[in-house]
Amino acid sequence: MLRDQAGRVIYVGRSRDLAGRVRSYWIDLKDRPHLARMVARVSWVEPVLCSSEHEAAFLESDLLERHPTRYNHTLGMESCVWLRLDAGARSPGLDVEHEARPGDGAEWFGPYLGWEPTRQAAAGLLRLYPLRYAGDELGRTERELARSLGVSTGDRLVLAGHIRRTLRREPVAVRETIRRLEQMRDSAAEALMFESAAAAQGQIRGLRWISEAQNLAGLVPAQGDFSAISSWDGATVGVVLSLRRGRLAQRHVVELAEPNDWPGVGDSDQVWTMLAQANANLMAKLSAAEAIGPMSWRYGTRLMRRSAT
Repeated sequence: MLRDQAGRVIYVGRSRDLAGRVRSYWIDLKDRPHLARMVARVSWVEPVLCSSEHEAAFLESDLLERHPTRYNHTLGMESCVWLRLDAGARSPGLDVEHEARPGDGAEWFGPYLGWEPTRQAAAGLLRLYPLRYAGDELGRTERELARSLGVSTGDRLVLAGHIRRTLRREPVAVRETIRRLEQMRDSAAEALMFESAAAAQGQIRGLRWISEAQNLAGLVPAQGDFSAISSWDGATVGVVLSLRRGRLAQRHVVELAEPNDWPGVGDSDQVWTMLAQANANLMAKLSAAEAIGPMSWRYGTRLMRRSAT
């Protein structure tokens, strides 16, 4: 987040290379006057570390809803979707849905940001594991297609298992799925079937996107306060990530005189505690470089008072 002197958010962005992204705003901007006007208002940069770009996209979307800015022209990726895996004998399949309906007999995975990458990922999974043709109630055309694909009703649970393991982000399953799609892409390209190769490449991108770590939302949304403390070159910082209904409601950053001043507030969850620690490590380095803006102490007194009770 880029903030002005009053602490107002004037721009929200995300990047795998934060230093490079921020540096790009301070190069020659003569051909981009709108960015020059924005940069002139920036007083400090407030970074927030996430587990992946996908998770950062969720946070970006949330922040833009809470802090609409004149310099952000979109609200991030357009839609939040789910994948519904039905392994039942009647109508097995994998579908993209806008709303999750747990309890309908299927398995639900997600949510994911972006309809198109999620649709591409589902298409890639069904290309490798044609679950739709392993049902008991196929029409004549579908039976012929199943025969040509070498799929029978006895393959249904095996095919569903491959899809399930990939959607659970099991590393071996994800790597194998992507490897097989890459083989299909390369074979199509060698045969000059460029449309098929392009389709496989889109499916690979979609699978990589939905396979990234993403903990900000889920069927059971995270809830709680997760804290960590870090010291660097004489500076000590405590960080609390406050999650409400699966969204990062606030990130408290407190500069401390001594490590013993930190009361160790927060709930216990390995994933979120590790992410809080990563944020604390970064903020301690920034504090040591005197590069933390006023947001670093805005919530400190209130947080410390609440922690002591």
